Amino acid sequence: MGMYSRLFVPILLMIATVVGLRYHLMLESETTNANARYQREAGEVTAHLRKTLQPALAISDRAALDNTLSGALLLNGDLSAARLDYAGGHLEALRSPQAEPQYPRWFVRFSPLARASRTVILDGATLVLDFEPVRALNDVWRSIYQQAVISAINVIVIYTLLGIIILANKRMLARLADATNRFQGGDHDVRLPVQGTLEARMLASTFNNMAQRVQALVHKLQQSQNNLSAQLTRTLLAQKQLQVEKDRIEVTLASIGDAVITTDLHGKIDTINEVAQQLTGWPESRARGMELHQVFVLSNNFGQHSLLKAMKAIYAGGEVVKVGNQNLRNRMGQTCTVEYTANAIRTPQGEVQGSVLVFRDVTERRQLMQQISWQSNHDILTGLPNRTALAQRFEQEVERAREHNYLLAVCLFDLDHFQHVNQTMGQAVGDEILKQVASRLHDFAGQRHYVARLGGDEFVLLLPELSDRAAIEYAMSKLMAALARDYVCSGKAVSMSASVGIAVYTGNDLSADSLLRHADQALYQAKITGRNRHHFFDADLDEQVRTHHNRRTEVRAAVRANELVLYYQPKLDMRKGRIVGMEALLRWNHPLRGIVGPMDFLPIVEHTDVIVDIGEWVLREALRQLQSWRAFDTDWVISVNIAARHFQRHDFVERLKMILAEFPEVPPHMLELEILESSALSDISHVRSIMLDCQALGISFALDDFGTGYSSMSYLKRLPADILKIDQSFVRNMLVDRDDLHLVSAVIGLARSFGLGVIAEGVETIEHGAMLMRLGCDLVQGYGVARPMPADEVLSWVASFDTAKVWQAAASLPPILSLHGTPAGGTSQLALI
Repeated sequence: MGMYSRLFVPILLMIATVVGLRYHLMLESETTNANARYQREAGEVTAHLRKTLQPALAISDRAALDNTLSGALLLNGDLSAARLDYAGGHLEALRSPQAEPQYPRWFVRFSPLARASRTVILDGATLVLDFEPVRALNDVWRSIYQQAVISAINVIVIYTLLGIIILANKRMLARLADATNRFQGGDHDVRLPVQGTLEARMLASTFNNMAQRVQALVHKLQQSQNNLSAQLTRTLLAQKQLQVEKDRIEVTLASIGDAVITTDLHGKIDTINEVAQQLTGWPESRARGMELHQVFVLSNNFGQHSLLKAMKAIYAGGEVVKVGNQNLRNRMGQTCTVEYTANAIRTPQGEVQGSVLVFRDVTERRQLMQQISWQSNHDILTGLPNRTALAQRFEQEVERAREHNYLLAVCLFDLDHFQHVNQTMGQAVGDEILKQVASRLHDFAGQRHYVARLGGDEFVLLLPELSDRAAIEYAMSKLMAALARDYVCSGKAVSMSASVGIAVYTGNDLSADSLLRHADQALYQAKITGRNRHHFFDADLDEQVRTHHNRRTEVRAAVRANELVLYYQPKLDMRKGRIVGMEALLRWNHPLRGIVGPMDFLPIVEHTDVIVDIGEWVLREALRQLQSWRAFDTDWVISVNIAARHFQRHDFVERLKMILAEFPEVPPHMLELEILESSALSDISHVRSIMLDCQALGISFALDDFGTGYSSMSYLKRLPADILKIDQSFVRNMLVDRDDLHLVSAVIGLARSFGLGVIAEGVETIEHGAMLMRLGCDLVQGYGVARPMPADEVLSWVASFDTAKVWQAAASLPPILSLHGTPAGGTSQLALI
């Protein structure tokens, strides 16, 4: 087939695609229009019948109704049936069978037009109209059929023209083929007549010009052939001599232990000995004649470029080239390390005739050297850098820290009680633990930090490019958590902790050895203060850190020695004049200092697990006391403050359930937990989940110190608190500071808007209580009611508490509706109180 003949198929596909798309769109458009008319006319006849049937139905005129239904068939040709059910009976008008539709039956499948039915309710009568879209389908079919006839005529015209073009080209190609065959047969004088279409004339002219030039070339070639025949005879003496020399060279190359490849001046391979064939993977039969860089392939692009550049210089008369440690990739994609020498092959007169490349496999030698180098700088067991490698890197990091003025932290790690584990569980388990520790340290170090093993269970981690000490603390907290995870050895979990000594280089003249000694001293401090911790060596801060650790140790000892006690502060419902509960407040009964307030010792341990032990002790002690007080008042609720670290533990709810189970006589709804608003916002989703789980047990929640944190409507909406506790800093000054009064009023309004209870702390006078009641807050606590007291003084105080006429008088005052504006007399609401 010629090119034009081949066009028939794509042209047909194009026509079919365009026609298909056109008729699809046409069918869609025509169907949409026909359907619109069909539905509109159906609606019109429905409306007509609704209007005309009403009077006849009113008088139940059956004849008029029947005439109206029959007349509807004449109004709308698509209406096939009209049925009316009314109190007087049933009427229907049916269209006689219509003529055969104009469209073929298969056409219905391509049109969405379908039978329609409409039902109309008329004063107790039901009218049902059925429509057949025969007319609409006939209209669509006529439009499609007319366009199809036009399209068919267009296609026939197009293909007729294509056929004429093909016949003309066929005649032209036949003349060209005949002339070409005659020319190939030796008739070099043949020419095509220049006539016919423009294409035919141009083709004939091109052929004639080509034939004329080829005829001239053939004549010249015949003359050259005669000259070459004489020269060929002379060359065949010379070739025999070269073949003898070549055979001698090939025998010599085959006997050499190194790989040898020779090339001509163009870089094409002449010979390749057996060793070279093995290393490159190319047999001589295929390598001969290929270019050197196609057979001798260096996997490094720079090495390959250097080879090509060196060979080009050798062909130009350059000196010998020697290169080592190159990766050669053979034909199968495997690599080996080689060293090679390239030189020129010269005639006795010094002219370059080609090149010789000699190379050898040095993979094993290089691997041995790399292994020796690696072992000299790495720990065999863990694979981490050893003390030698650390010394080199250490000096570099100290110099960089000095130059760029940033902190460098030197962290010396030692596993706690590792010797005991090694002795009791065996050296194999100990080695496995060391490898897992090294792996965790290596993962933490990444590309930025540097970790090494000094020996035994000692590791060093360098943390460069740090901005402040807080960054070191953060890194240590993450790393200590990673090292504290169980180590799985032979299917068993082994618990192991680590102690860390940290020395910080701050730009002074300390050497790497001095920093490592300081880290070792800090490690010793970490060991003697309880292990499983990190300790800083810092000339300025070391004493402070030691004091802080000592105080933390003292608090921990106080917990174990049962020196903590609870005081209780009453909560008063001022309007009812009764005590509704107590808040449990922690104190330390110090053997030397006496009663110590919580702010003197809780901040020291609030970020450690000691705060968890204290929190659970408080919960047990408060529930134990509430159990004994229930005989006095069964409605008291005790509120307990929970620290953020304790409350946000993953097992808080489960541990709380266990504590509640120890006091089965105390209902959970008698316990209220107070959490600081600021601590709840650190992970609000997690805190909300814990609060909901506790509330499911019956426990209520109060947001303590509300208004002092980052209060917002969204936080208040998301935290399912039961009570807002107004901070005493606002309550104490609200009688003299209008801003504080507004804040208190705003908190009370928020609580009321969200349906929450509200209690104010810091109530010191009757006037404070009176103002709070007028603002809408009835629950208070503070020195104006009672100071915190030991548990054994509570019941006697409650028995003697006078609910006082002043509270009752304050309760009789009307509530303040607004804090803004002034009354008619010109005195502000604040001034009236």
